[in-house]
Amino acid sequence: MQSATKILVLSGTREGVEVIQRLQEKQVDVIASVAGDARTHVTFTAPVHFGGFATQTDFADFLGKNEITHVLDASHPNDPMISVQTQLWCRAVEVKFLNITRSGWHAKAGDRWHTVAREADVVHVITDPSRVFLATGRMRLSEFSNLDHCYLYCRQIDVAPDAFPFSNGEYVLGHPPFSVEDEMALFERLKIDWLVLRNAGGERSMSKLIAARHLGLPVAMIDRPAAVSPSVETVDQALEWLKAC
Repeated sequence: MQSATKILVLSGTREGVEVIQRLQEKQVDVIASVAGDARTHVTFTAPVHFGGFATQTDFADFLGKNEITHVLDASHPNDPMISVQTQLWCRAVEVKFLNITRSGWHAKAGDRWHTVAREADVVHVITDPSRVFLATGRMRLSEFSNLDHCYLYCRQIDVAPDAFPFSNGEYVLGHPPFSVEDEMALFERLKIDWLVLRNAGGERSMSKLIAARHLGLPVAMIDRPAAVSPSVETVDQALEWLKAC
């Protein structure tokens, strides 16, 4: 790692938060970038750029103004356009790029997974009227408009600024972490028939999958796209890559 290294981290995952913390411990200059709105439940000690980048010119200007030498893409593994776009934009300005994508989940004995390619395909596996728990986040709700034969639940950390977008659904408030017992109790209280989530991987959200396994609930698992290149799976591997640069 060069002495003049300055790193931009696209932080949409726990790996993004961790790599920022560990870089700062090594006294490496780093800026966090958080896409979407300015609400975040993570406190960064590094400077934060909110809102992402609308155009390639905006991105290039930001890199130049801040003298960025490397970009670490730790955005959500199920939002591939951010990674693809960032990789191309870094190549255009000759800034080194690395994607950090943790390994995905794999079905185990007792799991009842139905894998689909995208949110809109969930309707092909949930064909009967059902009570569905959408663990995909509020920003993805529009993708499930075709589940009008089901009743939908979507969990939020805070009260949502707008009403639930469909008459056949509602928000559920809850603050993580959630244990397996917490999730089982919630699914039973809401009489959930199906769990829907994206294959984000990681330990943090495993409790939902384990709860579904214990209760015998079917899961509509939205598959993840292939990671862009170059890519590593862990923060340790990312730090080794930086050391070799």
